[in-house]
Amino acid sequence: MQNKFGELNKEQKERLDIIATNTNLLQQKITDLLKQSAEKISSDKESQHRLKETEQEKLVLEKLEDLLNNEIKQDKKTIYELQDTVTKLNQNQKEGRQEELFLDKLVKDEEGENLLLAKKNLIVIAIAAIVVSAGFVAYSTYVVSVVGSQYKIINIGNMQSGYVIQNLRGDTIDTWLSWRLVDGSTLNVNLIDGQKYPDKIDIVKSVILSEESIEIDDSLLHKGPKGTASTYYIGWAGALADVAKNPTEFYIPSKFNLIESQRGEGDITIKLTSQSSGDGYSGFTKSIADDAQNQILKSEITIYEVDKLSKAQFETILRHEFGHALGLAHSTATEDLMYPTIATEYPYISECDVDAIILLYNGGEKSEVICEI
Repeated sequence: MQNKFGELNKEQKERLDIIATNTNLLQQKITDLLKQSAEKISSDKESQHRLKETEQEKLVLEKLEDLLNNEIKQDKKTIYELQDTVTKLNQNQKEGRQEELFLDKLVKDEEGENLLLAKKNLIVIAIAAIVVSAGFVAYSTYVVSVVGSQYKIINIGNMQSGYVIQNLRGDTIDTWLSWRLVDGSTLNVNLIDGQKYPDKIDIVKSVILSEESIEIDDSLLHKGPKGTASTYYIGWAGALADVAKNPTEFYIPSKFNLIESQRGEGDITIKLTSQSSGDGYSGFTKSIADDAQNQILKSEITIYEVDKLSKAQFETILRHEFGHALGLAHSTATEDLMYPTIATEYPYISECDVDAIILLYNGGEKSEVICEI
């Protein structure tokens, strides 16, 4: 501008500076106004948004107020109902108390009558109990007596038994013996000439293999008062099975295998013959022993005059001799199966025979194993 119009004077320069300054101020003002206008527009939008939110909050608050009013109304209704219920309960309690007092009076009136009646009933019950107890004792004694009596053997006679122990040299020895078997072993029992006496085979099986036990009143064998009983066994398998439950030094044989052969094999042989014994024995047992070990190696039983023996006599003498074959000696009790002259009316395997077996197989070192009652 200075080149086009010439050099400006001082005043003109000052005015030009003022114009430039004002121009800059105007531009700044315009910029500020535009900025304020933009901020105002933004603020208006935010205000509108806040207004909408305020209106929504107002609606929510109005709904909450309605719900609260409804709850208040419901609570008031519940309070009124509870008050009514309490009033009724108080009334019922008063009525119940009156009924209780009335019932107490009735109970007290009846207690006097019931006390007298109870005393009478106690007397009647006591008398009835005494009668029933007496009847039960009488019945029990009767039953035990009957149970024991039904096993009684009548007219068994006096049967003689003998036994002997020989060593491998054939010498007769006087010692205690038992079988020395591996646990669980079975003794083979050979019935010789059984086919000649077919009616005796089942008896032999019963005497050896039966596991039946019976109860006999002690008074019948003069062992104790009437009403007490002892256990007896029909067969040796049953007696030894119970014995084997006790731990012993040597295995107690309780398993037997019955065979029939004429050749004499078997651990125990049973020979039936119609011949008589020169010594008057009904039965005789010979055991072959290893006397160094006190061990039975073989036992031989002979039953004489089989054709003349009754069923009861045959099973009694065989039951006795089989006890010898297991190692038992004679008993000192006259009423016991193992007594040398068998005369008992109850010739069954007794508890003392069982105890003698336990003692023998538990290493009882005696020349004889005596079963005492």
